[in-house]
Amino acid sequence: MKKTFLLMAALLMMGSAAFAGGGFDLAIGPKVGYQTAKLSYDKADIKSGFSNHFTAGLFGRVTIGRLYVQPEVLYFKTSNVFDVDVTGTGTGNLFNIPTGADVNLTLNQMNLQVPVMIGVNIIDLDIVTLRAQVGPTANFTLKSKTLVDYSYSATNDEGATITQEGDYNTDDNMFDTKTISWGLQAGLGVDVLKRITLDINYNFGLSKMFKNLNNTELGNYFDFGNTENTRQNMFMVTVGVKLL
Repeated sequence: MKKTFLLMAALLMMGSAAFAGGGFDLAIGPKVGYQTAKLSYDKADIKSGFSNHFTAGLFGRVTIGRLYVQPEVLYFKTSNVFDVDVTGTGTGNLFNIPTGADVNLTLNQMNLQVPVMIGVNIIDLDIVTLRAQVGPTANFTLKSKTLVDYSYSATNDEGATITQEGDYNTDDNMFDTKTISWGLQAGLGVDVLKRITLDINYNFGLSKMFKNLNNTELGNYFDFGNTENTRQNMFMVTVGVKLL
């Protein structure tokens, strides 16, 4: 992570120095957006994306002719729902959830994403610039919180139905917050009046984000059976403003 930040700083300083000499074009500024599994032009879907999967951060861009390098630092929230099996009861179970209960576990995480995009200006006009870009991305989990809700129904020896339900929150020390996942982003961007930027990228998850969940403290109480399909594949839609 430290090496990535140093790379970003070095690129921006090189661009700033060269820009002063007229060799490069340097841009830097804030950006906001959202993540979504499916692109939609519906106003309600876009509003829901900003509400539930808001993304904010900074971007820099060093342009040489038609080519550019664009490192970013983005802060965002993700939520993942798992169907889990209870592995113990009583003192051996974190919430005293009976074996056989229907359990949903939601893992909410705050993340820092650092993509480094390499792109080309396909159309470069004063009014609008159309760009294509691709590059690697590293996702760092900063903090996580686990939400557990369950329901249980059974018949006792007397034939009576016993029901039980509940929901719990846990602290993030039950999950390895040093988890890093890797991805590859590709997409298109548009600059309007050389100032406003719109980027639509798709992140291809290269890492199985939660493949080691059964080896964490949570794995002492629950069996995560669906961790093989946990690559982070999603669209990232962001709007930025060039301050330089």
